[in-house]
Amino acid sequence: MNKTQILSAVIPLLLTACSNQQAAQLGMRSSSVNVYAQKMSNNQLCETLYYQRATSQTKVSIGAEFNRRGLSKKWCDREFNKLYVQKLVDQLVSSQSQTTPPQAAPIQPAI
Repeated sequence: MNKTQILSAVIPLLLTACSNQQAAQLGMRSSSVNVYAQKMSNNQLCETLYYQRATSQTKVSIGAEFNRRGLSKKWCDREFNKLYVQKLVDQLVSSQSQTTPPQAAPIQPAI
């Protein structure tokens, strides 16, 4: 195997073991967020409000959406430092716990 193949196999593994904070320090999350605050993800709201990520929206609109969703600085700090692998596992666990068994058809009284 040449170096390119080895790097292309190893780099995705290394990136999944990093957090949003580490990705931001590497410059991977430095692009500007150019969508309305209502369309931003929770992480984008946190990054633009607390972690100096550039945006085309005002702090007022971002703060209003942040409050409407009930987010907090503590939640942002926890998510900002969470590893990507941990986020993936959390999503898989929550999606499995949300699936409910199919409901049986209600029994109708005899007429």
